[in-house]
Amino acid sequence: MSTELEQWSVNAARDYLQTVVVVDDQVAIEPAEGSANGPGPEDVVEDFDPLSVEPEPEGGRASKQRSTDNHRADETSGGNDDLDGAALSEAFAGYGLVCGYVRPKNGDQRNALVEGSYDRLFLRSDVLVLDWTLNGDTGQTTSQLVARLVQTEQGKLGRLRLICIYTNDPDLYGVRDTLQRKLKGEGHELEVSENGDGLGIVARDFRISVLGKPGVSRPGIPGLSAVSEAELPERIVREFAQASHGILPGFALQSLSLLRDNAPTLLQRFRSDLDPAFVSHDLLTGEGKRFAIQLIAREIQSLLESTGAGDMISRKRIESWVKARLASGEFVPQVQGKKRALKDVSPDSVLELLTQEKVKIDTLRDSRGGQLGVSKIATIASLFTTADRARASEEELGRLSCFARDLHSGYTFEREPTLQLGTILIREAGTTPAGELAPDPLHESKQEESKREFLLCLQPLCDSERLELDERRGFPMIPLSEVELGEEFHFLAFDHGKEKRALAGKAKPYEMIIVPFRSTVGEGVVRAIKRDGIPRFTSDDGEEFLWIGELRPEHALRVSHELGRLISRVGLDESEWLRYDGLNR
Repeated sequence: MSTELEQWSVNAARDYLQTVVVVDDQVAIEPAEGSANGPGPEDVVEDFDPLSVEPEPEGGRASKQRSTDNHRADETSGGNDDLDGAALSEAFAGYGLVCGYVRPKNGDQRNALVEGSYDRLFLRSDVLVLDWTLNGDTGQTTSQLVARLVQTEQGKLGRLRLICIYTNDPDLYGVRDTLQRKLKGEGHELEVSENGDGLGIVARDFRISVLGKPGVSRPGIPGLSAVSEAELPERIVREFAQASHGILPGFALQSLSLLRDNAPTLLQRFRSDLDPAFVSHDLLTGEGKRFAIQLIAREIQSLLESTGAGDMISRKRIESWVKARLASGEFVPQVQGKKRALKDVSPDSVLELLTQEKVKIDTLRDSRGGQLGVSKIATIASLFTTADRARASEEELGRLSCFARDLHSGYTFEREPTLQLGTILIREAGTTPAGELAPDPLHESKQEESKREFLLCLQPLCDSERLELDERRGFPMIPLSEVELGEEFHFLAFDHGKEKRALAGKAKPYEMIIVPFRSTVGEGVVRAIKRDGIPRFTSDDGEEFLWIGELRPEHALRVSHELGRLISRVGLDESEWLRYDGLNR
């Protein structure tokens, strides 16, 4: 990582992190016997670490005498299995982190780890630190627990994004490779990290770092992989910064930290004095829930703007990011010239852009110093990564800017979406009889796929809510044309098979259709029902529509405005010469 951006990422991680959970059967929280600290071990555990989580062993408090199996690492490597929990908690406290412990003492308690007894604790923590060998099982429990926690189900990871294996095992490569094989066998796409600072496994949603306890001989292992208890908090912060390195990830982390730090102010804005007015609004309109969400969302935006959150994305940090990308040597900077041909660009001319107050693309040069002669292009992302990754980056950012949520947004849907302004649907083109189900889009043939029709709902919000019980209401919809990428389009969506669909909303007024629906019982809205993992709407005529996503309101209103402009056109009979040669054409 670059120096400026690295420090910013580390600071963002330090501000964001709050909780760490350590799972280690040999963690020792009590002071050594004969110490001058006064209270006995029972009192120390309760007073020192009130968040410590330790299942009660059978037969009372477990003996501090370790079994023969637990001496295995000592005998083979000369290390000490005991983890100094007191020193570790003190070190974490110095970083403002709360540290809790789980200490499995027997097979039943190990089984409880992998059977989900502690899932709520683990998934609510920011970082999980795991010993590799628990009661001498050589990694079986830890590898099963890691595989359970990183399941690909949406929302499964909770807050957890970093898992550290903190072990006395001398073979850190073996630990990493064992985890990698297990996770790859379960379908995870992984990259191996070995950057001189340590060993790790990197996925899209999580990072696993393999760190060694000190005092163990590890020939051929990077020296920085061994970390003492006192050094572990700083190392965890840096590992988390690696997992969330970048301009937008750092901005997101620091924004969340700002919201947390200003939570008292936010709560004060929504004090109980407002309850009478809010209840009045809800009773009169029946729409208190949406109103409350809008109030909170707008207040969060105001808070971020008033605290200057946007100032974190400075030109200096962007320059640092660009220089680091160019110095990596992983790609050749390119830009799209005439006829969409990619041309190589001199890295020096890319750096020159950073010095310009107003960026001028036409100053870019090739490796021989010749002018490339490009300007007014849609993207220069290929200056900073490979052409394929640049295109994927633009497409993802485009989706993020257009869609409030969709099938692949990653959020866990507690409630299914409603039919409203901006809803994008799929309908099988006019062949589904009433009462029958449309073909499953995940198993449809190419012929069936050609019949599908994309629709955009343009029902104003005020007409899509507050429906009377069992009321039949028509919802206006316009067809969206599917085009090839590179042609003119409005939205880029992913369908149920995660295939890209470039959609254009250029329908004429006469192409609008009205589809009748009935309100969901007791809700006053038309809400989807999930079947086979896909939200679906069924019209009052029995036709089925599959939900793709929901546009942000301003994007849906742009299409609605364009359609309204076409509807408001004035048709006149006038001289053809006057119409074509005058201003009336």
